[in-house]
Amino acid sequence: MKNWFVICSALVLFWACNAQDPISREYRCWFLFSATDHPSSILITTIQSPGSYARVTTHGDGKTTPRHVLVRSNDPSVADEDNIIRSAIENELRFELGASNDIGLIIGCTNFDGPRAYDAACPNCSVLKALNWTGNRQQVICSRCNRTYLLDTGNIISGEEGESLRRYSCSFDGTTIRAWN
Repeated sequence: MKNWFVICSALVLFWACNAQDPISREYRCWFLFSATDHPSSILITTIQSPGSYARVTTHGDGKTTPRHVLVRSNDPSVADEDNIIRSAIENELRFELGASNDIGLIIGCTNFDGPRAYDAACPNCSVLKALNWTGNRQQVICSRCNRTYLLDTGNIISGEEGESLRRYSCSFDGTTIRAWN
């Protein structure tokens, strides 16, 4: 009887830990960006500045065509940026930016919890639809379903109830930005 209790307790604990995992596994996410190779990139500034976010997309495979990482800041006064990936390490990786490389990720720094990465596709629309910056740089909105999301938490703050933004693990160690699941 004691073994049965231990097994059941372990299963409940395992389920509870996994149920609270905020990291989305619906789509594959794998992104790496080197501060050493791109020291002046707005993405490096963004990841270190609370309340700042940028939308990141990529195209090219790094083998037959040069890989580009395109960055659009949530600050409308900052020009969009096109980073050509030249390092062997970055070109060897297969970038997967969640639902779509064309829609990309939102990467930034929350006001209270450090680096954060979200899928830039609305999690509540059946058609992949990119989120757009609102007048408030801490929020994004879906032009299809009109839900507004707060980037500090990923939660819906306006519009119908639904799923929060798809969140991915994110880190910056001073030299490399990583987003993954």
